[in-house]
Amino acid sequence: MNETQKDFKMQELHTPSAFEGALWACLGIKGADTIFHSPPGCYINQHVNALVNDWTCELYSTNLSYANIMQGAEDRMETTLQKIAAKKPGAILIVTAPTVEVTRDDVEGVVKKAGFKDTVIIHPPIGGSLVEGKETAFIRILDLVDPTAKKVSRSVNIIGPTFSTFNWRADVYELTRMLAGIGVTVNCVYTAGATIGQIKNAAQAELNLCIYPYDSGVRVAQEMEKRFGIPYMADIIPIGFGNSAAWVEQIADFFKVDAGPYLKETMANAFEFISSNMVFTVTFEMTAALSLENANTYAVGISEFLNKEVGVGIVMTAVSNHDAAKRIEALCDDVLICPTIEQKRDKFVEKGPMVIYGNFYDKKVSMDEGFKNFIFSDIPTIGYLSSENCPFMGFMGAKYLVEGLVNEVYMGIFLETKGDMMGSISTGSVPWDIAAEQAMIKVGEMIPHFVRATALKKLHSVAEQIAKERGTNVTLSIFREVSDKFTPTKFKAKFAAVFGDDSASAPAAEDDEEVPISSLTFTMAWDNEAKGMLELVPSPFRQAAVSGTEDYARGKSRDTVIGATVEEFRKELGM
Repeated sequence: MNETQKDFKMQELHTPSAFEGALWACLGIKGADTIFHSPPGCYINQHVNALVNDWTCELYSTNLSYANIMQGAEDRMETTLQKIAAKKPGAILIVTAPTVEVTRDDVEGVVKKAGFKDTVIIHPPIGGSLVEGKETAFIRILDLVDPTAKKVSRSVNIIGPTFSTFNWRADVYELTRMLAGIGVTVNCVYTAGATIGQIKNAAQAELNLCIYPYDSGVRVAQEMEKRFGIPYMADIIPIGFGNSAAWVEQIADFFKVDAGPYLKETMANAFEFISSNMVFTVTFEMTAALSLENANTYAVGISEFLNKEVGVGIVMTAVSNHDAAKRIEALCDDVLICPTIEQKRDKFVEKGPMVIYGNFYDKKVSMDEGFKNFIFSDIPTIGYLSSENCPFMGFMGAKYLVEGLVNEVYMGIFLETKGDMMGSISTGSVPWDIAAEQAMIKVGEMIPHFVRATALKKLHSVAEQIAKERGTNVTLSIFREVSDKFTPTKFKAKFAAVFGDDSASAPAAEDDEEVPISSLTFTMAWDNEAKGMLELVPSPFRQAAVSGTEDYARGKSRDTVIGATVEEFRKELGM
């Protein structure tokens, strides 16, 4: 490979490139105009993305044609630059597209000829990651900073937020509020939301705070320490009550201020929130999966908060940063680095989490597999409003994470059972076989405790009702049929093991025998495709599958069961 040859890498849909990262770092600066030196297709895609994820921005394009790319695009760059310079913006930021990087246009020569003073040229690395694009832009934008700016006492720069960073506005607002509580002011947010004047005066700060250290900002903080003598902090992630308090204490120690009174009041409020709401009642025994390749810092912070402070088990995490993965491995045995969408889909199914944190594509594949509980925590999302007003960081962020989790899962449990969890309390008039009673006890131990009593009440009542109709005791097979029909999908595999153990010791071996399709009882007409799909159902559950499917068909006012009906019912159950 010669020195000019570039290595192109395939990008997954959910992992933006270095060019997007560089653009996003530029677009959030107020008073600066950004030129994307690119063909119109690339520009349109990026402008639409910016409008979907954030407010309006000043983004322009050189609109290169095929001929421009083949023969040189310096003329297009010069024309566009002259038009933008005539507006006299605070600065001009030029981001070159991959096509320009390949053809090696002399952008620097054009900029020198135009003579506009505050012009920054950013060449994102071809095949580079989102983080590499952001860091490249961050460091180039430092050329605008005045190194002679006078320090402002007890002031900090917040480093890392860019356009299309999930939740950046809400996080910055909450962290700024917390800093004000100990008398510290924010000099500049580098870069999203900052004015060009704040960027130029970034050297006034006495301390830099990297709030997304596993995503971007550390490299530019290190460079600012070299150029301007500003130390930085990047070790504590302010997510959760404990880490948020530690973050404030660390900053207070740096400035030699007393954070005690502020933290005492704040933590008392946090304790009151946790103890007065149904938090641990719901989160105990809960499991979660985090798919956050574009929000590695969130993956670390949320996993530690949920596991250590809320009691949620982290069963799977997907990230793109190796250091983040190493830190999370202490809490989660299954950490994936840069997985494909298909790999994540398979892992969701294998782990069966009660809630999934992720982006739009994670939402889509999890819904296809029947998962009901989902919390947006990464890009891409449907739009910026989904991440505009509720922080994940700080004390308010900890409250919101708890609130969102409890609401999503608690409601999801009852939606999955279609609200049909209530039933009359058993009268005790129907005798139970010992095997059935033991199975019910074991099933109860597997159901999350916050719905255990209600769920067992329903199972008990329906089992006795069926036994009465059939003129028998409540047998193991009856209880198996009821539990399969009325319990959430994510627990069915565990319940199957319970019935397998009990049936092995039961007097009758009928539950272990193969149940052929021809022996099943049908009360409705089934076509051949629908019956064929029953072969995929484990033998002991086939009669229950027939009954459940027929109930579903009747609920849809259908008098026959076809293959499409079985598929609809399967997806509704999340199977």
